[in-house]
Amino acid sequence: MESCEGQRIEDLGQRLLAALEGNSRLVILTHNNPDPDAFASACGLAAVINFLDPECRVQIAYGGIVGRSENRTMMRYLPFKVIPFSRVRGRDKIAYALVDTQPRAGNNVLPDDKFPAIVIDHHPPKSLTREALRQTPYVDIRSGYGSCTTIVTEYLQCVGVPITTALATSLVYGISSETQHLGREASQQDRRIYNELVPLVNMRRLSQIEFSRRPREHFLYIRDAVDNVFVYRQVIGSRLGPVDNPDVVAEVADFLLLHERMSWSVVTAYYDDKLIISLRAGNHRAHAGKVVRELIEKLGGTAGGHNQVAGGQLDCQGRSRSEIAQLDKSLIVDFLRQVTGVENVKTIKPLVSVELKDPWAEGDE
Repeated sequence: MESCEGQRIEDLGQRLLAALEGNSRLVILTHNNPDPDAFASACGLAAVINFLDPECRVQIAYGGIVGRSENRTMMRYLPFKVIPFSRVRGRDKIAYALVDTQPRAGNNVLPDDKFPAIVIDHHPPKSLTREALRQTPYVDIRSGYGSCTTIVTEYLQCVGVPITTALATSLVYGISSETQHLGREASQQDRRIYNELVPLVNMRRLSQIEFSRRPREHFLYIRDAVDNVFVYRQVIGSRLGPVDNPDVVAEVADFLLLHERMSWSVVTAYYDDKLIISLRAGNHRAHAGKVVRELIEKLGGTAGGHNQVAGGQLDCQGRSRSEIAQLDKSLIVDFLRQVTGVENVKTIKPLVSVELKDPWAEGDE
């Protein structure tokens, strides 16, 4: 594991540049459907590389979509332009860096025949990623950190990169969003970096991002989700079925955990031939990442996360609608068994509706 403490500034810069192996282009990739932590981490690393080598052309790219209103608003104010990976040209002649994700994790668009030059992340390595990480020149994974942004901000400070107001605002929102204002899985380092950055922030811009206006579709999703909310003991959840925006899954999971009596929230949905699951836990020792990996990886999917926040996905290409619907139900029941210890799960009750509806009931297979 890397740390700016105890290593010379020039060593950090030299190791980062050495990892690029003389490439004059670097594409920094976030995980698919990037969140504020991923955006902020990518911008921070771009600033570091530009400072170390002004001749290096750095691009930030992502796969999937940017669905949440806050994230779309944040994109407009980032100090670096962020583009879909489909717009990156000359992919065979560039180096890659991954932030907030890892190679072969199943949640990024790093080409299958490529290994990254740099990986910076705060998620624990998984069996699927370890071999690729061994072939990556520069790896910095700190699973004890609450956000990837904090790691990259330490780089900025070590190397002496001037932190502009726009960059500071992005970094603070990245940390704040990932740790729920330092209240969820925040480390001592997250708190220190956050407090050091706050004086540099444009608070009006930060408020515009966090409290961005929502489109009509947002309220339709929330209505459908709430109409189909179920409760079982200390668990609250909702099955959304097919959706047009994958970000809504995590958004609803966060929303449902606001219920005062619940310890867990679970939300599933179907997007782009994948069944998605998002978990939230109220207890900082809940091991949500372990829970979701045990659920998903045995089915051939990919998953990961931390103690309180986790998610995963299953590739459903070739499955019929009824098969996906049954998989969706089974996933919820398996989760309930795992976190409640009840083997024979039954009497799953609606929270607000008279009865739960099947989100897969409409449409043809």
